[in-house]
Amino acid sequence: MCADSESLDGHNNYPVIDSMLSRYNLHLGNMVEGGFRSCVLVARGLIVGVNAVRISGHDLLARSLARAGVTFVAGKEEGALGPVFKGLRSREGITAVTPRGDIAGAFMAYAHTYYRRFPALVLASSPADAVNALTGVGTAWADKVPVMVVTARPEGEAAGKLPGRTQREFFTPFCKWGMTVTRGKEIPHAVGQAVREAMSGCHGPVHIEVPSGLLAGEWEVPEEELESLLSRGVDARPEPTIAGDPERVETALRTLLAAERPFILSGGGVVHAGAWEEMDELVRALEVPASTSMAGEGTVRGDNPFYIGGPSYVGGEAFHRAIKRADCVLVVGSAMGGLEGFGQPPFWNPDIRFIQVDIDPVNMCLNIPAHVAVLGDARTVLSQMLELARSGTVKPNPAHKPWLEHLIAVGRRWRERVEKEAHASWPVIHPGYLARTIRRLADPHTFVAIDGGNTALWAGMFCMAHRPQSGLFPAGMGTLGCGIPVAMGIKAADPERPLVLIQGDGSFLYNVQELDTARRLGMDFVVVIFNDGCWNMIKGCQDLFFGARYVGAILGDIDYAAIARGLGCYGRRVTKAEDIEPAFKEARESGLPAVLDVMVDPNTFPEPLLSFALGEFEGVRFSPLRALGVPKIKIDRRLLSRAKYGINILLDKDLA
Repeated sequence: MCADSESLDGHNNYPVIDSMLSRYNLHLGNMVEGGFRSCVLVARGLIVGVNAVRISGHDLLARSLARAGVTFVAGKEEGALGPVFKGLRSREGITAVTPRGDIAGAFMAYAHTYYRRFPALVLASSPADAVNALTGVGTAWADKVPVMVVTARPEGEAAGKLPGRTQREFFTPFCKWGMTVTRGKEIPHAVGQAVREAMSGCHGPVHIEVPSGLLAGEWEVPEEELESLLSRGVDARPEPTIAGDPERVETALRTLLAAERPFILSGGGVVHAGAWEEMDELVRALEVPASTSMAGEGTVRGDNPFYIGGPSYVGGEAFHRAIKRADCVLVVGSAMGGLEGFGQPPFWNPDIRFIQVDIDPVNMCLNIPAHVAVLGDARTVLSQMLELARSGTVKPNPAHKPWLEHLIAVGRRWRERVEKEAHASWPVIHPGYLARTIRRLADPHTFVAIDGGNTALWAGMFCMAHRPQSGLFPAGMGTLGCGIPVAMGIKAADPERPLVLIQGDGSFLYNVQELDTARRLGMDFVVVIFNDGCWNMIKGCQDLFFGARYVGAILGDIDYAAIARGLGCYGRRVTKAEDIEPAFKEARESGLPAVLDVMVDPNTFPEPLLSFALGEFEGVRFSPLRALGVPKIKIDRRLLSRAKYGINILLDKDLA
């Protein structure tokens, strides 16, 4: 039976066709096989009329995705979804990228979606393509980024050779919604529903599975019916915002302002709601000390007089003092994950009264007990709070001023100390000095992407602009190796914006081949590798807990600049502090994906690593002598600084 005999409903058209043919004394049972197809098509023309269009499953899916507003797609030209990829690529305003590796495509879509705040698309034609996309989709799930994934389900003999699991089962744990399409007319509806689900409530990835046979099928459909199908299924429907209960909103503010030592923590939910202006203004209106989670970086501006530094642990001693001594904390749009110490002792005050604002009921009390819980969209709830503050219903508490001044002073002393350590005189370039220098040299409008372990902490301490949409680190999973495809996703979303990728040497090799993809696409950005020849976070923990006995921590000397040049990109190794500035300027002006392979000191680590180590390795025996590395590591400013930091955060001391 040919594809023409099926309608978009998936039903057999023969009874209808037979009825029409009978009116003209033509009977299917008497037709010779050679004339069968032509007669069917004649009858089809009588049924659908002269305004019919011939459409395949591939074309209908491509039209639906374009109609839904997709502007970025990662996929391949071949395979079951190849025609969909080509169909999207041919449309104006859509960027279609075929990465060197399947894993990279999902990360590109993740970053593009994060920046544009609208679903980018991943097409996976085979089960292998789908499984390779899981790491990027999982990262999007952890960071609440609404990526869309479309996979083709094998049929027939190919399906019989696969394990007894469908791709829907692969993606279900990492997607907030999914659907397997069974009829042609469901394609527009599935695409439209996917966008609505991804963007409503707590954002997250979505998945559509389409049988390969349905994609290859063809139908003739009246133009009016096709337009109606697309408009009803795909066209956006505005989702109502969720306002907080007015009584709870007012109770939350009164509870916060009545506390002796209040604190505000702004999370990634504020980013997804586009509520950074409301958050920054609320902090100013309430005059309460504030910081952000790693995912919420930039939602409280660095020039806000009540911002104590951050994000999270990389805010140093001021952040630790705030969470150790605060008696009431307003948490907006954060589930309080590992990068925030789960809101638990020993870092957080066990007697804190938490006020939690979140759009997802699942996040309520997930890691912290909420004294006051407000369910609602971050932007809407923050607007409600702002209205109460502007109207004078709630007013700042002057008694909070000494608490704020104390935190600002602690943060200032800590900042002066870490900047004094991170200077140019180290025999091997100090990673903190490298990070400070990159921040100084970069255009103020530069977007900073971050990929690495300790490298991410150095970047967080010295490179962040503390402005909305100025940087990205995959905070939910801390995914290594996503840096280059993330940079490409951002550049595809905003090609004219300068971009710097801060990357560790270990994470660089995960997706280094995508430099070639970026070069072919004409993208230009600068990759700064903090090359210390090791997995520094692992090495640092082995220094802390195991007396510098290393297992699997040393990477050795690899010339990453030579790899970049071999891929047709700019590459230069830097070994002296005075060469950083000219090398960075040369890389920026190359017009190519550029790699600066900067050799940094492997025997130092950022102070916030102590926070991560002591929080994540709770219960592991800790020896102060082993932490100092005696006698393997020379006692110098690095060890004295970290010892002071450890005393300050663990014993809650205030050392100058």
